[in-house]
Formats: sequence, structure tokens, C-alpha cells
Amino acid sequence: MAHSSRITLPPQQAPQQPWKHVWQQTAAHLSDADNGRGGAVVVVPRSGRVNKLDAELLDDEVAGMIRDPVSRAFSLVDSRFVDRYRNEVDAAIGAALFALSAGSARRRATYGQMVQNLEYARTGRGFAQRLWMLGLVTVVGRYAWRRAVAAISARGWANEPSGSVRARAWSAVQRIERAARLAALANLVVYMGAGQYRTIAERVLRLRLVSARPQLDHSVSFEFLNRQLVWHAFTELVMFAVPLVNPARVRAWAARQLRAVVGISAAAAVDPAIAALPDDVCAICATTAEGSGAGVGVGVDADVGVGSGASQSPHRAVNPYVTPCAHTYCYVCIRTRMLAEADECSCLRCGGHVDRIYQAC
Repeated sequence: MAHSSRITLPPQQAPQQPWKHVWQQTAAHLSDADNGRGGAVVVVPRSGRVNKLDAELLDDEVAGMIRDPVSRAFSLVDSRFVDRYRNEVDAAIGAALFALSAGSARRRATYGQMVQNLEYARTGRGFAQRLWMLGLVTVVGRYAWRRAVAAISARGWANEPSGSVRARAWSAVQRIERAARLAALANLVVYMGAGQYRTIAERVLRLRLVSARPQLDHSVSFEFLNRQLVWHAFTELVMFAVPLVNPARVRAWAARQLRAVVGISAAAAVDPAIAALPDDVCAICATTAEGSGAGVGVGVDADVGVGSGASQSPHRAVNPYVTPCAHTYCYVCIRTRMLAEADECSCLRCGGHVDRIYQAC
């Protein structure tokens, strides 16, 4: 009799999942960081760089919307007023918009910045004075510089002999403008990295744009941009397709389709006077002459006789070609009519369909 033996294995530990070890280490680091910061995590809200640049574009659009009706109003008094005082008009509009928006005691942002949920941070001493200084620099300073450059340019300082005071002043103006452009480019590069000061004036005056209501979403919406792109593509397509459309061909095709739908045959629209013309007369030439008031003017040669079909009409076919319905036309007349109606037309004599022609024997 066989005896069964039972084999006892040593106990084994359950395998530990590897993520638990990683989580324990991460939790320890998070606990140390939380204790080191006093148990509070500070989140600094940041406004988007794109929103700040869009705010500047919106301000320019608002100024342009006001400039157009103002220009039309002054043009009724003097047509050259806006051209002579364009800088003054732009400065007046810019000053009014700044005074009503950022310069107001209740607001700390321009209209474009308010649309983008932005405002200037009230930091440092003399915030109101620095904000008004920004308006003076951006509006009055810009106007004064443009006016000065236009004045010295109109006086021809650029054409003065080299070495003169005016020539050196003009060179200095050019150098200042180049330096300003380079400084603006450098500030833009720094702004794209830090995202604080859009312009040099804001950097000098320490005026920084922040979110007016940080709880709002700052995501960039591309809905308007998509609509503009679709409309631009549609406009380009229409501008490309319109020159390819021949209005005469469209009208002829529409007329044929309408006659087919209504059930009117082309023969019903044939003029009996044109149908009775001699065989060697071009009906297109006769119709053109009749429309000009000269009349059909078909004459029959007395020597030849009426039944012979030969005529002395001034509208005899030149370089005659025959249609599939056996009617004769001038080559130039019938070919021109076919090209105008998509290489096919109706015969003026019988209303038959003409899609090809043959040279008369």
C-alpha cells in the first residue's frame, strides 16, 4: 500500500508593485515642500502675451473706427483738411480715447485692454502720475516727433550740403529712429520671454499689465481667425473663377435650359423674314443689318430668277460654311456666335442645334 507524502514549501512574500515605491518617495518630497512653504501653495496668475499684443491692435482698430467718420465729416468742409492735419486728428483721437479709458479714475486700462481682461497693476508709488506719463509719451510724444520729422523733411534738410547744421540734424534724426526700432525689437524679444512689458515706455515707467479678473479663462479663441481665413479663401476662389465665366455663354445655356423646361422649341422663335432669305445669304449678317436700321435688303437677280436661289444681296455669305441643318453662314459670323455660346448655338433660319460646321463646296 503506497503512502502519499505532502511537500511543504516555505512561505513567499507577495510581489510588491513598483509604483507603490515611487509614490511613497514622491509623497515624502511633497510633504517636505508643503512644510517648507508654510502649508500654502502660492499661485501667481499670469496673463497671456497674445492677449496683451491683441489689446494694442484693438486700440488701433478703435481709433481707426473713429477716424473714418471724422475724416468724412471734415471732408465736407475742406477736402484736403484730413491730409493736412492727419497727425493732429490722430493725436486728438488718441488723447480722447486714453483720457476716457486709462486716464479715468475708475479705470486702469484702455478699451482694448478691457476687452482682453487686462489692466495696469497698481504697484509702486505715483501710479496715477506714471499712467498719465504713459499717455503723454504715447500720444503727445508720438505726435510731436512725427510733426517735427515731417517739418524738417518738408524743408529739405535731407538735401542740405553735408557738414551743415541741418544735414547733421537730419542724420541725427535718422540715427534716433534706427536706434528706436532696434530698441523696440530688443524689447519685443525680452517681452516674448518674460511677458511683462510690451513697450519701452511701459518698461521705463514700470507699468505692467495683469489680469483684471484672474478667475476668467485666458484661452485664445481662434473662431474669428477661422472665419476670416475661410472668407479670404472663398474670396480668392471667386476672384479666380469669375474671369473664367463667360456671361454670354451662361445666358445662352440658361435660355436653352429654360426652353427645354417650358417646352418651347427653338423653331418657334425663328423670324419668318429671316427664314425666307435665299440660301446663299448669311442670316447673321442680315439680322445685324436689320438691327442697325439698314433693313434686310435682300434683292433677287432678274436674270437668274427667283427659283435659282442666287441673290445679289449685300449679305451674301463670305467664306461660306454650312451647318448640320444645311444652312449657309459666313465663317466669321457663325464661328463667332458659336464661341460666344460655348461652341454651340441655334440656327437663325430653322432653330436647329449647331455644334459643328462644314466648309461649303
